[in-house]
Amino acid sequence: MNSYIFLNGKIISDTEGHISLRDRGFLYGDGIFETLRSYNGTPFKLAEHLERLHSSARKLKIPFEYTIKELTKNVKELLEINNIPDAYIRITLSRGIGNNGLGINDNLESTLLIQNKPFMSYEKELYKKGMSLNVSRARRSTSCPISCHKTTNLLTSILLKEEAKEKSAQEAIILNTDGYVAECIVSNIFIVDSRKVITPSLDTNILPGITRKIVLDICKNNNISVSEDRFRIETLIKADEVFITNSLMEIMPIAEVEGNKIGKTIPGEITSQLMNAYKSLI
Repeated sequence: MNSYIFLNGKIISDTEGHISLRDRGFLYGDGIFETLRSYNGTPFKLAEHLERLHSSARKLKIPFEYTIKELTKNVKELLEINNIPDAYIRITLSRGIGNNGLGINDNLESTLLIQNKPFMSYEKELYKKGMSLNVSRARRSTSCPISCHKTTNLLTSILLKEEAKEKSAQEAIILNTDGYVAECIVSNIFIVDSRKVITPSLDTNILPGITRKIVLDICKNNNISVSEDRFRIETLIKADEVFITNSLMEIMPIAEVEGNKIGKTIPGEITSQLMNAYKSLI
């Protein structure tokens, strides 16, 4: 059965979609993207995702002619046409067609692609028993200019995912070059220490996750002590609770890190409270 996509201003069959061989997204990974979920036909936190996309496009000098209002309309129309109420949604913006070489010129025509497909949820048992994490051998440069953006440069993530798989882990913790915990391959990370929720601060050079922000807001609105700070892996391993977040998995408890058991129960008390509060938002 054909599905439909939004490509450069038009909703068309996915079999009709073609991207130029000169597109810089294909040639150089020169692009950004957003992934999110819809629940019962409604995209969750769509405005926040589109605002982040716009912000990254502006800072990375990628042409972006669509307004948030226009894109909201396009995303919702595509969901209705494909008739997928509970969907995975991906919005990809490439710098587009340009001249050869790495230089940026003013004549580029960006490529915008919106796709959705039925959402395939994580295993329910993981939310009851928790994921396992390894600590990657790779280190995140604190001065890398793209780490705080959701870019299509994913080769490092692919290799780190394979490293985690070889260690029988579902995700990997990435430390930065200052030795502090930064984030995971596709998620932000939190610890709970003496009932205080802590997540790495943005100056560790991480993606400002949409779900990360939701969790911070839930904590503040429910009188749960919360802070953004730097901490090392030794602090994380000794934490009472650990969980990770992104828009697809929501809030995922962590059971062990490098073979070290985390906490006494999975999910922990604070993690459970946050998971329930997140569900109520949905």
